[in-house]
Amino acid sequence: MHEELVSLKTTKRNRKRVEKWLLNNHRYINITALEKEISGPKGLVQKFVKYDKKINDKWIDPLYDVIKKFTSFTLR
Repeated sequence: MHEELVSLKTTKRNRKRVEKWLLNNHRYINITALEKEISGPKGLVQKFVKYDKKINDKWIDPLYDVIKKFTSFTLR
């Protein structure tokens, strides 16, 4: 029960981060490539950005992971 609440809280926090990031940066990214990277359906991100259609919960964590990966500006 407690683990489910933590999971829901994390997903909700990640959703807010992903949605805010996409709305602020959609002009600068290749949306199709982002959808292919997570193996998501075509138009998933574009429908959210353009038509304000909610992104399904199962795509939030993969989107969060991809965005986190390419926004961390570390030199190797």
